[in-house]
Amino acid sequence: MNHKWLVCLVIIFFLTTVVSVGYIGYTIFFVSENEVTDGKSDDNDTELDINSRLVQSLYHKVVLDDDTYYKYFMYEDLDSYVVSDASSSSKLTLAYNNLYAMDIRTLSSDTSDLSNLPRTNKISGLNYSYVLDTEEFNNGFHSYYTISFIPFTKINNSYRDLFGNDAVIDKSVPIKTDYYNGRYYIYNEALDGYVPYITEGGGTSGTYFTGKITKALKRDGQILIYEYVEEIPVNDGIEVRNPSTYVYTFQLDDDGYTFVSRKKK
Repeated sequence: MNHKWLVCLVIIFFLTTVVSVGYIGYTIFFVSENEVTDGKSDDNDTELDINSRLVQSLYHKVVLDDDTYYKYFMYEDLDSYVVSDASSSSKLTLAYNNLYAMDIRTLSSDTSDLSNLPRTNKISGLNYSYVLDTEEFNNGFHSYYTISFIPFTKINNSYRDLFGNDAVIDKSVPIKTDYYNGRYYIYNEALDGYVPYITEGGGTSGTYFTGKITKALKRDGQILIYEYVEEIPVNDGIEVRNPSTYVYTFQLDDDGYTFVSRKKK
């Protein structure tokens, strides 16, 4: 009787061992293999040359070329800037920074009717004065003046190139062109374009910003550009403070890549 129980115990132990070994083998050779395969299939990143024309052109669409105190002023000090939630003012500034010199034209009172341009504008509680970029001339017969002028079609093309063909400009929002001097362009319906104004104020920055691309990836119809940013306080010489990395995301659509976001990593 004891012998039969011993045999049964040996058989049970043997079967248990076989099942355990089989399970371990399945886990190692099948489950683990599938996990690795799934990881590879989810990792569609392709590293891009950071000096390529594509990467450089996208980056310089959304960052000012030079290292300055106001290099990122259009992002309104946000660590997470998402275009779909961004202010119209910030997006118009980005579009303005992508205009070509030839897009900003000159209108002359000698050849265009500028008599109805308001000398002042009040928008959202701010007073804007029409004094920027005006010049007085005298051709020997009569005096006239010129102003810089941005046709709506030019800023609209730039805006859609950045944010997609469905993007719509809010014409009631002035275009802020710099950080310090309170310079703006305001839409004029009669001219169907933007004319220059200035308002009091502006801003100052106590921090100098530098930035450079460190990596660029292509992933599932998107391009991600990684930028290393250093903030250098004015009074501390070359001491670096708050180094950080930002990721710019661009989405491929039918006409190219549109800007999606700038986020601190």
